[in-house]
Amino acid sequence: MDITIIGTAFSHLKTSMDIAKLISDSTSSLGEAETKLKLAELISSLADLKMELADIKVDLIDKDDEIKDLKKKLQDKSVITFDGNIYWKEIDGKEEGPFCPTCFDVNELSVRLHKDGQGWCCKNCRDHFE
Repeated sequence: MDITIIGTAFSHLKTSMDIAKLISDSTSSLGEAETKLKLAELISSLADLKMELADIKVDLIDKDDEIKDLKKKLQDKSVITFDGNIYWKEIDGKEEGPFCPTCFDVNELSVRLHKDGQGWCCKNCRDHFE
């Protein structure tokens, strides 16, 4: 998220508050046309603020998703061991697997290997391991 978006949102908020205060403080001294102009400026400033806040919300949701994905990857890496040929996972204290090292190293996918004669075969990348 670009930090300037937050600064812009605060700028729109300040502008909106300043216009609202001006209208509130001088309702009797402003003519009807001036009041309508200031209200139009206020509405425009609030619309800009709403757009900036929507952008911030989208950015925050994206960041939350990215954090969630990174936490999952970190958790996966902490329970995966490499025996020199293939990966194994420890889940609830039990060894699970094996898992394809090609798929894990290249695409960060945990693809379970299948027994194939003397070795193991990956149904995803078609690699074979002894």
